[in-house]
Amino acid sequence: MNLRTPAPLSVPAAWKAANFVEDFSWIHQFSPQQLDELRLAISKWRTGLHFSEIQSPERFLPSFLPLAKQIIETLATRGFVLLRGLPVHEMSDEDTACAYWAIGQLLGTGTTQNARAELVCPVTNADVDFGYSGSASQRNVRGYMSNADLNYHCDPTDVVGLLCLRKAKAGGESTIVSTTSIYNRILAQHPEHLPALLRGFRYDRKGEELSGEEPITPRIPVFVPHKDRVSCRYARSYILGGADKSKIPLTASERAAIDCFDTVARDEELVLKMAFEPGDIQLLNNFTTVHGRTAYEDHPEVEQRRLLYRLWLHLGGERPWSDESDVMRYAFARFGNLGLSAQEWKRRTTQIES
Repeated sequence: MNLRTPAPLSVPAAWKAANFVEDFSWIHQFSPQQLDELRLAISKWRTGLHFSEIQSPERFLPSFLPLAKQIIETLATRGFVLLRGLPVHEMSDEDTACAYWAIGQLLGTGTTQNARAELVCPVTNADVDFGYSGSASQRNVRGYMSNADLNYHCDPTDVVGLLCLRKAKAGGESTIVSTTSIYNRILAQHPEHLPALLRGFRYDRKGEELSGEEPITPRIPVFVPHKDRVSCRYARSYILGGADKSKIPLTASERAAIDCFDTVARDEELVLKMAFEPGDIQLLNNFTTVHGRTAYEDHPEVEQRRLLYRLWLHLGGERPWSDESDVMRYAFARFGNLGLSAQEWKRRTTQIES
């Protein structure tokens, strides 16, 4: 395949919701042995050790290793997995973060996610104004800090994990869509938008860049066709913010292209709905799957508010992630205090202090 003669793809990543009406192979229930290993490991790690200092979690969690291999293979092909049954009801939030981090490290390297360099990032409502209007109050605001409806988007790392600790009072449904299916639909029905999507957009860095770094990214394609797959990067609020900060408004054709992407992504035929339960871990390949969330209403009690923990995982030399260009893999993910491993962040802070 090349950019002049794009063709539709019939691969595991090109799924639709109907494929999973009776197929629940994407859900894995933790086994009693796995949970026993995890409880024992937490009891040993609960000695003043910060979760990011955990070394060699595979020594403590041997029964997780075949599962980790299976997860990576599935993320590389179909693009998503749901792990079910982490016993968050019997663990403190700190122990939960520890368990979650350890499981994540069996898959890849956890990285920092914001200017505060959080490695396990709380996804909860901080009463911020998030939206797509371009208003001053929404400038530099990130969606995970709000309870607003979130358009379909990818996170800027290889794999994103979301662990549910507490559900909302109402709403907050998680949904995912195959970007390969979005690509196939646009190619078949709206090919006039492909040039703009293949060319891509500059992304807003939401004010989290360091002094001397650009406030927007280089141009990042929405789609990059390969021989047997198509990679995707998409986040509407970042695209709109990038146009605003560059002082170069989107053209009519560019705005029509992202409107088309959003419209296709919201087609119920493509949308797989996930009702997050406490203890569920959703894992997504960010190059083949976009995720969204409905707006939600929180419980009035702060301690009962909806709370997810997010992980950003870098999969190193694992394919197909290692085949991505630096722009696709890093421009939207590695700047400021974002995209650093725990060791890299520790070295940076040590240098600053010295």
